[in-house]
Amino acid sequence: MREYFLERIYGEYQSYKASVLEENSGVIYARCYEIDCMINIYEILKEFAMKLSDEELRTLMNYRNILNYFYELWLKKTDSQYAEMERHVAAEMKKLFSDTGKNTERMAA
Repeated sequence: MREYFLERIYGEYQSYKASVLEENSGVIYARCYEIDCMINIYEILKEFAMKLSDEELRTLMNYRNILNYFYELWLKKTDSQYAEMERHVAAEMKKLFSDTGKNTERMAA
């Protein structure tokens, strides 16, 4: 069952990859996030396949285009990456402004 599952997701991945490579560079660039997600989902499923039971693998096999299924579910998740980056930039700007103020004071003295 494991080998069959791995073959199936490999086939899905190769099919997806071929369809992307048929596109022009502008379309490929516009799909960078999707491409990155599909690669990651494929790699994650390969890893999980080694730990899953035959019954669990059979359940996954009931879904058509498993990679795309998980990608679509991922798109529905709230993404906290932007908020984390925003907090990071704000904190670094605060440090930068604080350091700039100290440097300005030193230069005036």
